[in-house]
Formats: sequence, C-alpha cells, structure tokens
Amino acid sequence: EMSKDTMQSSWGSGFGNLFSSSSSGNVNSPERDARYRHDSDIVRVDSSELATRDKVFLLVNRILNDKMSLPGYIYRHLIRKHIVRSAVGEEIVDFTTTPNDSEDREVVQTRGNNSRSSRHDAHGIIKHVTAALLEVRPGLASSPSMTEMSATAVEMLVFGEIYNEVFDEIAQLTKEQDNNLSVKMEKLFANSDNFDNRSNSCCDSAADRMVSQQAIAALSSLPEAHTSTDKLSRCVEFLECVSAHFTIMYKENDRGGGSNDMNQCIDADTLLKMVCQHIIAARVKNLHAEVLFMEEFSRDEQLLRGKEGYALITLQASLHYLDSLNELQNDLHPDE
Repeated sequence: EMSKDTMQSSWGSGFGNLFSSSSSGNVNSPERDARYRHDSDIVRVDSSELATRDKVFLLVNRILNDKMSLPGYIYRHLIRKHIVRSAVGEEIVDFTTTPNDSEDREVVQTRGNNSRSSRHDAHGIIKHVTAALLEVRPGLASSPSMTEMSATAVEMLVFGEIYNEVFDEIAQLTKEQDNNLSVKMEKLFANSDNFDNRSNSCCDSAADRMVSQQAIAALSSLPEAHTSTDKLSRCVEFLECVSAHFTIMYKENDRGGGSNDMNQCIDADTLLKMVCQHIIAARVKNLHAEVLFMEEFSRDEQLLRGKEGYALITLQASLHYLDSLNELQNDLHPDE
C-alpha cells in the first residue's frame, strides 16, 4: 500500500519533469509539446485507459527506438556489438582446428573460457542504457517507483533482443543438474505403476486433490517469461496457488473428520514437500536454468519486497533438496 501511495503521489511530479533537461530549461510548454509530441501523447492518456507501468514502457520504448536520442544510440550500438561478438565467437570456435595465427588462438581461448560472456554483455547493456536514459530524462528517475519501472522497461527491451543467447549460456551450465532431475522424475513415475493400475476416476481425484492445476500452470509458464521481473511474478503466483491449495485441502480434511492438528498454518517443511510435488508434476524443462536466470538478473529492490525474494528462495531450496536425493521418494509423487 505504501508503494502504491508513493507511486500515485510521485506520478504527476515525475512526468511533470519528464521533459526537463540541461538544454530545455527556458523552453516554454508549447515548444516542449512540439519537440516531444509523441511523449506528450503517451503522458496525457488517462490512467484509467493506460496503466502507469504501461506508460513508462511505451515512453522508454519510444526513446530507445528514436534514432536522434542518446539512449537510443547507446542501445542500438551495444546490441549490435553483442551480436557481432557472438557471431564472431561462434565462427572462430567452428574453425578452431586451423587458426591462422597466434591472435586467433588467443581469441578462441578467451571465448572458450568465458562462459559468462553473454551475461556480462546483458548486464553491461542494461546498466549503460538505463544510466543514459535517466540522465537524459530525469523525470523517469523522480521517485524510486519510477526508476524501478524505467529499469524494468529497459530490461524487457534488452532481453527482447538477446534473451536466447543469455538463457542458452545459463542452460549449458545447469545442463547436468536438469538432466539428473529429469532422470529421477522419470524413474519415480516408472516405479509408480500402482497409480496407473487404479481406476481413472480415482487417479483424477487424487491428482486434483494433491496438486493445484493453477500452480502447475503458473510454474509451467516460466519459459514463456523473458525477464527476471516476469519470471519472479510467476513464481509468486505459483507459491500463492500452492498455499491456497493447502488451505482448501485441509479445510476439506476438517469437514471429513480429520485431526484438529491439520487445521494449522502451513509450515516450512510442509510447504517444501508440496512445492517439490508440484515441481515433479509440472516437469518444467531447464528449471535449474530458470532459477539461475532469476538469481543472476533480479535486482535487490525486487528481492527485498518480500514475496518475490521468498518465492525464489523457496524454489532454490526445493531444487537443492531434490538434487540431494539419490532417488526421489514415493511420497513426493504428485498423487501420493
């Protein structure tokens, strides 16, 4: 609520200063509107028609795609630089058997050993483009909430260009962990033939009772998100669905004459087990890579909010527990 109040109180003043810069201090309002007519069209849209976050994204998108703007030039130049570096790196690696000279050998060695090259590029592009944007348009940094929304918009645009290269690099690091977890899941389901031998109605009711389809859908949508902000929001949704499912499940248990001890708040151990069950049921490809991506690119402001940080830590702890097991126990089966 405090964040909402801060955003609402600073919104007007923030956009009031949006057009201010070191060179426009003496420019009157009509001239500013003529100079920034596209920005004015976005700003003047009523908040009931266009949300604040969407306004900021449209403004940042327009500025970074403006060939006459400094942030736009930096954005395009750094993206091109990354693409060239990636292309050259791939080409050199393909012909490592016959390098032309010692310089080629050095480049091959550098690119081969630098497993963080795409992530370094992503961090650098986001940092420099955001800094240039906030310097040119100080109104976008008029409050912490405005700054956060501006940084998120830059992140969305940058990863719209280079997400695949960055994620593939991370997936290579976690390939062994993801493969091992997949093998354990397949073995668990293969050893659970007794579930398949039950009647279809019993299996369906058990699955519906023990796992939340909404939670599985939220977790399964992680690969569709291409920014840490979007991935974290889906993790929060996943955890909230698991918690809500826990509440419904134990209310039904109470109505069925279960123990009074079941009518308790969910504890950490129970939550961990339920999250593990949903991870196994969802079978998200490259889940370790998804978690590492969020850990790599999430800002401190996001992780300190509460829900986002707790959701990420819970997923990390669940994966660590599943990785520590030589084989998955039967009580982790989603229908158990």
